[in-house]
Amino acid sequence: MPVINSGFTSFWFSDDMEEQVVVSSGEFLLLNANTRKVERLGATIEEAKETLKVLGRFEDFPDFQ
Repeated sequence: MPVINSGFTSFWFSDDMEEQVVVSSGEFLLLNANTRKVERLGATIEEAKETLKVLGRFEDFPDFQ
């Protein structure tokens, strides 16, 4: 699914649509729709990608790669 831009925020959805990578106020966040858990991924796209790899979720976001 492509990125969605809304004002100053961008969203990337996971393949199963349960998680989102969100950019808000210069911070990349991982949001889980089921648990409402929010994890900080970093301040840059490189940091966010590396954190997703560490969490084992990088492949779940093909449009973010």
